[in-house]
Amino acid sequence: MSPVETILQTTMNEIKKIVDVNTIVGDPIYGEGGAVVLPVSKVSLGFLTGGGDFPTQTVTKSDKSNESLKNYPFLGASVVGVTITPKAFLCMRSGSTSILCADCDNAIERLVQMIPGAIDDVKEVIHSCMEKKKPCCQDECKE
Repeated sequence: MSPVETILQTTMNEIKKIVDVNTIVGDPIYGEGGAVVLPVSKVSLGFLTGGGDFPTQTVTKSDKSNESLKNYPFLGASVVGVTITPKAFLCMRSGSTSILCADCDNAIERLVQMIPGAIDDVKEVIHSCMEKKKPCCQDECKE
């Protein structure tokens, strides 16, 4: 294995240790009354690896045929940058689910945040109508 391949292999193994599924969707946080919060994050990753063989002395054209000068020392490096940004928190408590946006910048993100609450409200209305089993429920739903 060449030195560059060794550097790449080591870099990738270390990145696997840093970034896994639990980095993006974090471990559940349990609160009072059975509440569960799941943090959701955005992970940005970049890395650069490189290297090369460098002569220890000035080589002339006549020296290139010398076998001892063909084994130049190797110089290599690897740099990794990771950014983890919290985006939202998924909250579940007593049958209801909500999303708390960590950085809602526009109306669409706020609308997406409100969807789970709206679905829970619709479920409650349907459930209460089904429990009552009244024909008037159908009339209320039409209005």
